Amino acid sequence: MPNLTKQKNAAGKLIEFGMVSHTADEVAQRTHADKGDRPLRFQGQGKILLALSQDDGLSQKELATRLNLAVQSTAEFVNKLVKKQLVTKEKSTTDRRKTIIRLTELGRETAATETSKVPAYLNSLTDTELDQLTTILTKINDNLYDEIDAMTPAQSNKFKATVADHLRDWFM
Repeated sequence: MPNLTKQKNAAGKLIEFGMVSHTADEVAQRTHADKGDRPLRFQGQGKILLALSQDDGLSQKELATRLNLAVQSTAEFVNKLVKKQLVTKEKSTTDRRKTIIRLTELGRETAATETSKVPAYLNSLTDTELDQLTTILTKINDNLYDEIDAMTPAQSNKFKATVADHLRDWFM
C-alpha cells in the first residue's frame, strides 16, 4: 500500500494542475489580441467541431446528446460557430423539425488545426518524463474506467468509445 502522505501530495498536485491550467487558459483568452477569436480546443464550440469532424451532418439534438450538453447550450455554441462561418445550419429534408449542422471548409480546416495542437506546458518535459507521465496517467485512467464500469456498466462502453474517439481525433 502506497504511503498516504505521498498520495495526498500527488492528489494536491493534480488539483493544483487543474486549477493552474484552467487559470492559464483564462488568462490567455483574456489577453488574446482578438477577444472573439479564442482557441476552440476543449470548449463547447471545439467539442462541436470535433464531433462534426468525426460525423458531419448531425442534428443539434444529436450533438447535445453525444457531448452531454444541454440543448440550449448546444444551440448557443452552434450559433456562434455559424457567425464564425465554421458550420452551417439547414433543415432536415426528412424531418423539417430537425436542424442539421454541417462543417464548412473553414470549419474542417479549423478542426484539423486545433486537433493537431499539443499543450505548450508539455514542452518542459523530456521524452523520458513524457513516457513516465503517460504510463502513470494510463494507470490512473484505467482505474477510473474500472470504477465507472462498476458503477454504471450500461453507460461505460459508450463513455469509453466517446473518450477514445475524442482522443484519436485530437491527438493521434
